[in-house]
Amino acid sequence: MKTSGKIRVGVAFVLMALAACSVDKEGKNNEIHTDTLVFASNPEPVDGRLDVYETMARASKYNVDVAARNLSKKIYNQNPNLKPDEIIENIISSDVNDQSRLFAASRVLEFVTIYAVANLENNALFMENYLYKKSAQHLASAAIKTHQDAWFASRKLKEISRLMRAEKKKSDRLQKKLNTQGRLSAEELSYKKDLDVALMKLGELQQSLTMNLAEYEQMAKVLPKDIKLEGRRFYELEDFDEGYNIDVFQEAAVRNRSEFALAKEKVKNYGVHEVRHDVLRRYPLVKRLDINGLEVEDAVYEQALYDKVISLAHKLLEDVRDMRDSKDGSDEWRRRQRTVFDDLAAAILTQIEVAYQLVEQADADYEANERRIAKVRQAIKTLSKKHRPTAAEKSELLNEQLSLIVLERRSSQIKAERASSLRNLYFYAGLSPFNKTLLRGKIDDISVSLREAFNKDLVEMLSTVSMQMKEHPLMEQTGWARGDNWLEEVVKEGRQSRTNLSRPASMKKDARLLQLGSYERRDSAVADWKQLSTLDAELGQYQPKIEEAFVDGKKWYRLRIYGRPDVLSRLCGKLRQRGQDCLLQ
Repeated sequence: MKTSGKIRVGVAFVLMALAACSVDKEGKNNEIHTDTLVFASNPEPVDGRLDVYETMARASKYNVDVAARNLSKKIYNQNPNLKPDEIIENIISSDVNDQSRLFAASRVLEFVTIYAVANLENNALFMENYLYKKSAQHLASAAIKTHQDAWFASRKLKEISRLMRAEKKKSDRLQKKLNTQGRLSAEELSYKKDLDVALMKLGELQQSLTMNLAEYEQMAKVLPKDIKLEGRRFYELEDFDEGYNIDVFQEAAVRNRSEFALAKEKVKNYGVHEVRHDVLRRYPLVKRLDINGLEVEDAVYEQALYDKVISLAHKLLEDVRDMRDSKDGSDEWRRRQRTVFDDLAAAILTQIEVAYQLVEQADADYEANERRIAKVRQAIKTLSKKHRPTAAEKSELLNEQLSLIVLERRSSQIKAERASSLRNLYFYAGLSPFNKTLLRGKIDDISVSLREAFNKDLVEMLSTVSMQMKEHPLMEQTGWARGDNWLEEVVKEGRQSRTNLSRPASMKKDARLLQLGSYERRDSAVADWKQLSTLDAELGQYQPKIEEAFVDGKKWYRLRIYGRPDVLSRLCGKLRQRGQDCLLQ
């Protein structure tokens, strides 16, 4: 996950990706005239510590009027200077967060689904409730990040102030000596320069953390003196059960999301297998990467999922335009309406896929960052034990202390990103308690609903979903599906990907294993090995491993050999020259 660590979450940021275009069909005017639910100038007072549930409740209640009204205006008011495709490009190119592109992909999908629903439904009451619910979800998701950022800031600002005071005294003493004696030794000058640079960085960090508290104050509508946060634990879903695979959430979405209820009313009743099979047919690459063992932290996998999202989003917008260009009620209009619903169903299932992978990506990022933290703490411990440290060692210790604070902040932000993605995953599955009646209630009632009603819905969802869902065949071929030469296309795409991506896994020089294929049956892997090892004597010297892997509940057999990276890389190159696909990991 590629982030700058300068996360700014506010109401404007929450809705910037949804600064949507107008539904500008001539003669159609469904602009939502929202009523006033609350008065943000008179929020309920804070009683005790604010946990993340109360923060989500306050953020949603006290900002949803403005958020829903702005979203409605952007969707229904014509803006000839900003078309839907341009909005997608703005989301993609936005540098508010230098994050994984899957965050942008998630916002793109949210925009196109709202835009599609606005074009499919003429009922003003339905759309008003829909926009309020969506706006509340966006605010709740942003509130999770804002809460964690503010909690970290409230803990670290005092520590930073103490460190700055101590180091400022050292710098002042050196400055006084310079003023008095007119000179400092080379070592002292170097040390003072290091101190001043570190103090400047600490000051910038202090300012950034203070801004986090101000953002929290604005979003949750609390006074600075009332910001006493509970942040030791986000919420119980922090312990995400990895047994809840993507299929569970996708099936729940088809059953619970209002978009599928709308589809049932207007065109047909969608089944999860049908939609999933349609997505697989149109965008097979991500599934193939799943089957062959690549994961979301790999640049090739992230690229493939991102490309799938962008392709799907543009197709949905194009089909919406085609529908609007048709005569209402005509056979052509009804056919195109059905196509838009097909695209919408695919977009919703892909929303879940992206959110799920963002949770997985955050887990990997958190572990990597914690390893860096452990190394820095060890360095600080070693430097602190120095009996008479030199000026250079003092500077090094100070820089390590600064690095530790920055890394600890990054871990805090990753936890927030994970928690927000996890909550979005459940929102996308249809587990959202928000409605206008709830938002009119007391903060405690909203908080209880977010905690208890949500978890009740979660239990019901998991008990309803069949964990042994019958699947359509995922692939008609075994191995690498050689017929369409897909692996070479992946490698080619990896070479052409953006420069900020890491080297594609399929070309890694430090790979420790070479995968020769992934098969539905073990005997297919055995037969393939016999053939390959006969054709290549060097390959035949290895002892192969056939490892079982489960992808969405289906068993696959991966044929692999392990060895030195340089040898495996050369061997894979030889195999490819002979037309045999292989994957280095």
